[in-house]
Amino acid sequence: MNGGRAMIYIIIFPVFWIATLVTVGILAYRNRKKWFNKKMRISTIVFLILCTPLSIWGFSALTRPEIQLSGTGYNPTNGITIKTETWIYNSGQTAVRKFWKLDKVNSTNSEESEYKKDSIWVYFDKKGDTLKVEKYKNDKLIETTELKK
Repeated sequence: MNGGRAMIYIIIFPVFWIATLVTVGILAYRNRKKWFNKKMRISTIVFLILCTPLSIWGFSALTRPEIQLSGTGYNPTNGITIKTETWIYNSGQTAVRKFWKLDKVNSTNSEESEYKKDSIWVYFDKKGDTLKVEKYKNDKLIETTELKK
């Protein structure tokens, strides 16, 4: 969000989790004889685990994709806008660098634009070595060079 308004979430989420943990802790202590008897022990433990951020962190760690978008940039030069994307591995190492060129398409009712693949796309392995280089022009693959398999 503009102006740093998203910083409020750094306060809201910990306050929410602390309030939840305190409330559940008090309820668990007051109802410990009922909640922790032999019949309900497993469901109580599962409930308590799901009331903490640990379950969310664990789920997100298990479902995290191998690479993710790190940043997007737009560079207008000489009337042409170039869009860049940098994708990274979970370790922080760059995985792919991609480039698009803005192509303005005139339709009958409005002006539309779309990005077409352009320039050199570079793919890296987890160590930072170049795996493959692709050259694009006007959304068409011109050349592919495999440097490492």
